[in-house]
Amino acid sequence: MARALRIEYEGAFYHVISRGNNREETFLDDTDRKQFLKYLKEQTLRYGIKIHAWCLMNNHYHLVVETPLGNLSKTMQSLNTSYTVYFNYRHRKVGHLFQGRYKAVLVQADEYLHCLSRYIHLNPVRAKIVEDPGEYRWSSYKSYISKEEEQEFLTTEFILGMFSSDLRNARKLYKSFVVENIGNEVEIIRNNITGGIILGKAVFVDHIKSKLAHKEDKEMPVLKRLKKGVDIEQIKVEVKKRMENEKLSRKICIYLIRKYTDKKLTEISALFGKISYSGISQVCRRIEKKRRENKKLDLLISEIEKVSNVKI
Repeated sequence: MARALRIEYEGAFYHVISRGNNREETFLDDTDRKQFLKYLKEQTLRYGIKIHAWCLMNNHYHLVVETPLGNLSKTMQSLNTSYTVYFNYRHRKVGHLFQGRYKAVLVQADEYLHCLSRYIHLNPVRAKIVEDPGEYRWSSYKSYISKEEEQEFLTTEFILGMFSSDLRNARKLYKSFVVENIGNEVEIIRNNITGGIILGKAVFVDHIKSKLAHKEDKEMPVLKRLKKGVDIEQIKVEVKKRMENEKLSRKICIYLIRKYTDKKLTEISALFGKISYSGISQVCRRIEKKRRENKKLDLLISEIEKVSNVKI
């Protein structure tokens, strides 16, 4: 059976995440990281994509990709296949390196691209690898704040241009934008995602819906989330099936409903009762943190996402 189509069109921007199979490491040393960046550069030349930001973690990577030719799937297939062949040969391994398909969130560039780049550049800080993103070697952050660190395959002009037409001033303002918001960078991303697949305002979501009006759900299953919304009751049922701990079960329900629906904080509070708006955000942050730290819990939640038809 052919794979379902992605939401692709010329000039689209994406936040792409690809994780190691079973959360295993995808980069074992700096040689691996350098080789991945070499393949990434090749994709910009071969497929005409633009890379606006990137960050390599031990078991996954983040990219901000622009596709002037509307060819994300071909690009990502080439990138992940090339790197997997290299990795398996070098480390004498076999089988899949990455966990299923990559995740791609469509982004409203003018509104959220600078916030998304900040979120990506602060990954090593959230993971407690470094305290300052400038200390981390394997991201595009240094290229944003220093002329000496520019990379030929990286496009920084679009995002830096949001801060100032003067490049030197733009670098300074961008650095302040990132470091002065450590600890607050996640909420603006989480609070503006629709269906787990579009980062943007309601007008942008409606625009994407209109672009895809001629598509059928069977051809592009992610449309179900945009047309019908996520079934909250199904999420509750699937969580209850798998969770004996009632307290944790409630928190996971809150986390999934917040992440994959357009329910406002007031509506989520009404669903669960006796929880403040800040409490909902706190629950979501803690579950996200536990997912990163607890492999068993992450796999459990991934299964719930899959059967609830919310995970890409």
